[in-house]
Formats: sequence, structure tokens, C-alpha cells
Amino acid sequence: MVKINHFDILKILITLICTGLGAVLPDGILSFLAAVNVLTIGIIHGANDLYIASKIKRTVSKHQFRYLFGIYILFVFVMVFALYSFPLASLLLFVIISSFHFGEQQWYQKTIVKSVKLYIFYAAFGFFLFALLFYTHKLHTANIIFEITQQQVPNFFFDRFIIFASTLLTFLLLINFKQIKSQLFIQTIGLLSLLFLFSQTSLIWSFSVYFVLWHSLPSLKDQASVLYPYDSSPIRSYITSAIPYWLLSLIGFTVAVLFVDNETISMTSLFFAFLAAITIPHVIAIFLMHKKYIS
Repeated sequence: MVKINHFDILKILITLICTGLGAVLPDGILSFLAAVNVLTIGIIHGANDLYIASKIKRTVSKHQFRYLFGIYILFVFVMVFALYSFPLASLLLFVIISSFHFGEQQWYQKTIVKSVKLYIFYAAFGFFLFALLFYTHKLHTANIIFEITQQQVPNFFFDRFIIFASTLLTFLLLINFKQIKSQLFIQTIGLLSLLFLFSQTSLIWSFSVYFVLWHSLPSLKDQASVLYPYDSSPIRSYITSAIPYWLLSLIGFTVAVLFVDNETISMTSLFFAFLAAITIPHVIAIFLMHKKYIS
């Protein structure tokens, strides 16, 4: 039986509208809108990770909360150090971890029996999304990789990447077919709408639409339902509690912008490096939340 919910249809329709906007609006306006979307909704959806961790542990004292905060900040600084010292390996790690995270968010509630092969499918799905995004923006992606890692990526790499990701996803789709067959139709339509978006609009606009509409908003809704299950307005409560940590993230990004030489690295590259630095602790928190509270 094919399962389709209204939000899936809405995401597809908004994606098509955003594709149209991406085709007619100037690049400067699109880049500004993309940055605003990611730095607001995108960052806010990960700003309550400490409260998620506290919820998982059930009882956390102020001392323990400060300890969690310290661990979280340590993760961020370790990732910043890794990006500076081992940029290529760190960027690859970011893509792999983010692949699992994106696939998990999109499929977790749509699959019943969780297993290792299903978790690998989540990663393969996210990996394919990255491959699709990179393949449709080869030059811009190669420039960003070069600015972050100082490694030149040839065009044929993206061709091989999309072939490998497609093959891997197909193989894991067949292995997990019974688990995901009810969602294949709507997910395929969603992928086609994203392919249309990616192929017709810029890298930064394409990524922002996917990241905010397809990932951040559904994740924010899930987190709000876990943190504030009895609240009359869980989304509002979620945003209120997230604001201090969101502002802290923006301050960190602003400091990076002020101190990084923009002749060496572009704002877009810095933008993606910033996301990479805050990804790992967020992915861990959401994975544990899914395992404990969301089926």
C-alpha cells in the first residue's frame, strides 16, 4: 500500500516553486535568501541538541548540563582543528556522516524494523543526494573543495561519484525493499523534484532549499514533539529554548567571517565549513533521539 502524507506533497510543490524562483531571481538575491534560510531555520533545528541529550538522560543537573555543553563545544573545536589540519579527510567524514543524517531523517519514521542494513540504506540515500547535488554543480563544487582542501578535483570524479552512489543505493534499495516499498512512489517523486531543482538553480540555492525544507523543518518538528509533548505550542517552545544557542552559533560564524581572509576562502566555502564543524554532535543527538523516542 502506497503511503502519502500531505507534508510530502507540500514539500514537492514548494520545491517546484523554489525552482522557478531560482530561475528568475538574480544570483545575489538567491544567495542572500539561501544564507538567511540556513542561518535561521537551518541552524535553529540543531540548536537544542543539549536539551535533546538531557531528555535522553532523563535527569541532568546544572553541573551535568554544563559538562554536556563543554563536550559539545569540544566536538566543534575538534572538527575545526581537523578541517584545518586534515581538510580532505575531514570533508569526506562530513559528507559520510551528513549522508546518514539526511537519509535517517527522511526515512526513519517510514520504516518499522530498524537494522544495520537499513541504517546503511539511510547513508546510501543521503550519499546519493550529495552525489546528485555535486554532479549538477561540478565547477562550483570543485572550487569549494579546492578552497577548503587545496586539492583539485577533476570533472570525471563527479561522473564516477554519481555512478557509484546510484549503484550503491539501488543495491541497498533491493535489500530493504519490503521495508521501504510503501514509500518508494512518493520518495521517487520527491527525488525527481530535487533533481529538477538541482539542475536548474545554483549550488547554494539548491542546497538551502533541500536543507531547510526537506531536512531542517521535519527534524525541528520531531524534536519539538519529543521535548515538549504536552505543550500547546511545541514549535514555539522549541524556538524559544533554541534562541540562546542559535545566537551563540551566529556569533561564532560572524567571528569566523571577520578573521578569515576572504581572498583565500570564499563566503560559500566558509559557510559549508561552518556547517561541517557543528554537524557531528548534532548527528549523534538526533540518532539517539530517534532510537529512544521516534519509531
